[in-house]
Amino acid sequence: MGRGGKRGGRGGGRGGRNNGHVNGERQSYKRFEDLRRDNDNFRKYYMAQKIVSDSEFPELMESMRSVLPTNFRITGSRQQAIDIREQIVNEFVPFIKETSVDGAEIEPPHPLEWYPNNFGWQFMIPRVALKKSKELSKFHSFLVTETEVGNISRQEAVSMVPPLFLDVQPSHYVLDMCAAPGSKTAQLIEALHSDVEAGRTPEGLVIANDADYKRACMLVHQMNRLNSPNIIVTNHSGERFPNIYRQDAEGKRAGRDIVQFDRILCDVPCSGDGTTRKNVRVWEKWRPDDAHALNPIQSKILQRAAYLLKTGGRMVYSTCSLNPIENEAVVAHVLDHFEGALRLVDVSDHLPALKRRPGLATWKVMTRDGALHDDYESIPVDDAGNGRRKFMEKLFPLSPDRMQGLHIERCMRIYSHMQNTGGFFVAVLEKVAPISVDERRKAAAEEAAAAAIEAGCAEGAANPAPKRLADQAEPSDAGAAEPGSDAADAKRPKIASGEERSERAERQPYLPDNPREDPALVENPFVFLEPSHSDLRSIIEYYGIKDSMSRNGFLSRIENGAFRSVYHVSDSVRELMELAGQRLRVVNTGIRVFSRNSVREAPCPFRLVCEGVPQLLPHLPDRYVIAVSFRDLKTLLDEVNPLFTALSDECHKRLSLIPASSSVVVAYDPANHVNDEEKPFTRMTAQLAIPCWRGQVSLSVHMDKNQLCSLIHRVLGRSVDRNTVGGYKLDNNSRSSTRSAAETPALAGDDDASDAE
Repeated sequence: MGRGGKRGGRGGGRGGRNNGHVNGERQSYKRFEDLRRDNDNFRKYYMAQKIVSDSEFPELMESMRSVLPTNFRITGSRQQAIDIREQIVNEFVPFIKETSVDGAEIEPPHPLEWYPNNFGWQFMIPRVALKKSKELSKFHSFLVTETEVGNISRQEAVSMVPPLFLDVQPSHYVLDMCAAPGSKTAQLIEALHSDVEAGRTPEGLVIANDADYKRACMLVHQMNRLNSPNIIVTNHSGERFPNIYRQDAEGKRAGRDIVQFDRILCDVPCSGDGTTRKNVRVWEKWRPDDAHALNPIQSKILQRAAYLLKTGGRMVYSTCSLNPIENEAVVAHVLDHFEGALRLVDVSDHLPALKRRPGLATWKVMTRDGALHDDYESIPVDDAGNGRRKFMEKLFPLSPDRMQGLHIERCMRIYSHMQNTGGFFVAVLEKVAPISVDERRKAAAEEAAAAAIEAGCAEGAANPAPKRLADQAEPSDAGAAEPGSDAADAKRPKIASGEERSERAERQPYLPDNPREDPALVENPFVFLEPSHSDLRSIIEYYGIKDSMSRNGFLSRIENGAFRSVYHVSDSVRELMELAGQRLRVVNTGIRVFSRNSVREAPCPFRLVCEGVPQLLPHLPDRYVIAVSFRDLKTLLDEVNPLFTALSDECHKRLSLIPASSSVVVAYDPANHVNDEEKPFTRMTAQLAIPCWRGQVSLSVHMDKNQLCSLIHRVLGRSVDRNTVGGYKLDNNSRSSTRSAAETPALAGDDDASDAE
């Protein structure tokens, strides 16, 4: 994640919060080019660690001083991602190959050789070149628009690596413990939906958690672009993520039975000294003891993840730091702490094109005075507290025999000079045995039940172990006090007002008529809507929502007894939220599917919402889904509020069957128009579903202006001036500011929107 200083860590970060002051003195402004890209202690420290050979070290340092290439990842559903990829390959790459600026050839964008399906891309085009070439300006505008829509995610190349090693499946329960700003979480959600038919919902879910409320809100923005009903955004300290207890048949807490996860990502706060290529300030801010302060926090997060992970589950620990104190030291001591219950997974055959180095088995620790130490005992004792301290013992390697038994070489180190990336560390761990007393008792009970079934025991056969949430139960043990349990919570001092909760609030169930009111959360709490709710019933009846859509997943934020929007979540999300009760601090969840109308005479008080259409489409009757030809699609995008008479007779006929002042979905499926003479400007295979408003005599598109810009470019090959109100100007009922993409000037500012990772 992006890194120290962002969640209470020290060091790195993006400029810190010192308002231009260092050591109490105001610093003069320096241009980016004039910033010093070197640090004597940094070089001394990493030379001593032998992270690369002495002959290779100058190359590593030189690459860490250079500017990082721009990287992006194509997101969304698989079919839509393929369409975007083909658009880049066929529309942009050939022209950029032929482009030169001031006599110099420009290297076109190219896929990252190790990223699956060529969905990860990299390019390095100077800003000045964007202003001097029409083709580069077109590409720049394309990136800006598609990033804002969510079809593309600006993400550093090595930041894409950790989710790829988690092997997320549609049935998995996944926890991202330190999720903001959310690019990796987006990959997890995409993996969850990857093998699921369009219109269907995976059985699993993703919890995206972050300790900082403002950064959790960044997650909401990222998640809203992915339109998944299987996501929950929460706000907890990673090392204190709460237990979620199961309930028995009577709805009461069933002892200490807790929900555990199939996959967990621990992309922890770190010093970020692997990000020097984009965070130049790291050079001047780096100190040897930054990692000393972060190590205990990182260890606690990883230990908490181990308790929350199912036996047989997998988790990934990652940082964008090169420091072994934040990397191998954390992993080694946590593995040693759990005495064989965790193991490092050998993933050397996965992503073979990704160049990496093995983890370090030995390293040194540098103290504030710049001295390097091989072991804890060599640090002198200082009465002033500046020398040896007890926690420092865990900064050093274990004994050589113990280190060898842990197979620490299975950790992965990625250096910037190997594939023109940033620096990164990744460790893949598997839980091979129960950890807590509760887990061990549960495992023993399950083994006994399995043995009874095999032996033909009627009692065992009649009571097989249930699946999903039920199979994650842990027998009660009053003496166990694992992190996140009530006993452990009672021993901890309170650290933040947002975390201060009474025992009554902790155990209170999540009731639709009594939601949690948390003063630390700005938004009103979510309330599940029962199918009998008058507003929900009117929506379902008016739009004819089919029974195939779960009625249990509708929820809203209620204020003064009313609500403006209706969201929808999967059954797995609702089940988890009800089990969690008031323990989860939910920032956001679900997809917005309906919004209250401002038109009073509308036959239904709610309209369809753009981001919810893909979720609703399979469950809408044919009456509200109008299949159109390319000619009608072109008219709808080319004109503003086209009259019914401008559309085909068939489309006009279908619209006449729908009441005025109502929502409707216009659908265009390229598969049904393969032989048509007129086709979209770019190759398209994914179905388009466009929410529209059926007026008295005209039809209008209800889309965000950025989404509309993207759609017009892909379908008509034109760019729209987004600086005008609503994304276009009205002139003779046409989009007057649309013009050929080649004539569109570059749009400034997208580099500053680059993902914080």
